Amino acid sequence: MKRSIRPARVVFYIIIAVFVVTHLYPIFWMLFSSFRSSLELAAHPFSMPESFVLDNYYRVLFESNMPRYLANSAIVAVISLTAIVFISSMVSFAISKLRFRFSKTVFSYFIIGLTIPYQVTLIPLFIRYTKTGLLNTHLGLMLPLIAFSLPVSVLLFVNFYKLIPDEISEAAIMDGCGPYRLYSTIILPLSANTIITVVSMNFLFVWNDYVFSLIFISDTSLKTISLGLQDFIGSHGLTDWGATYAAICIGTLPTLIMYLFLNKRVVVGMTMGAVKS
Repeated sequence: MKRSIRPARVVFYIIIAVFVVTHLYPIFWMLFSSFRSSLELAAHPFSMPESFVLDNYYRVLFESNMPRYLANSAIVAVISLTAIVFISSMVSFAISKLRFRFSKTVFSYFIIGLTIPYQVTLIPLFIRYTKTGLLNTHLGLMLPLIAFSLPVSVLLFVNFYKLIPDEISEAAIMDGCGPYRLYSTIILPLSANTIITVVSMNFLFVWNDYVFSLIFISDTSLKTISLGLQDFIGSHGLTDWGATYAAICIGTLPTLIMYLFLNKRVVVGMTMGAVKS
């Protein structure tokens, strides 16, 4: 028997198809443009490439500072994400399991951070960095990235830790397990999905950061990839679009790889703590 196709289902599939096309088109257009010459892009920016050239990628990788910018972004991302995971997980462990006197106050303090736009902190931070010598340092760049990533990370960890039965912690304590060992050997391994979720969410923020890098970094040797794209703009505003698109493709590759490999774990980590607050 032939199954009848409902009009509502057809409309649903059309909407999904339009949604997918509108989101994938810029990615494919950027990829194709990275293999086109600047002259071809200037003459026919929205047409299919007449020929594929690798000169753009050669100039980006071997004739520019892009490898250094990639290394700087990687250093900032790895250190920042490591600090975010350990600080937020330890704070959440103390709030959820140790339940000290001011645990709710500390949790509220981090949640309030969700309401503070980072733009209002730029001038005070710049003044403070000028006095303390943190301008043009990776540490000065990482501190606000870590700080503004902690509220949502603490929220995710606290909601997950509430799902872990207290009997597990009590049994470990009865067997002589102290707070530090309880956190490192029992609680932290159980948090694998939440850790992956926190890393994936904050990686996009840290890797794609432009505002903090623009304000606090001016030394070429310390620039991240988001600032490095400006190198392809000439002195008279002329942009080398071919090399720019090649650099963008290289810069977005880590985020695409992380999303493709960790997508399922991120969904699990998001939903595990969604039933409690």
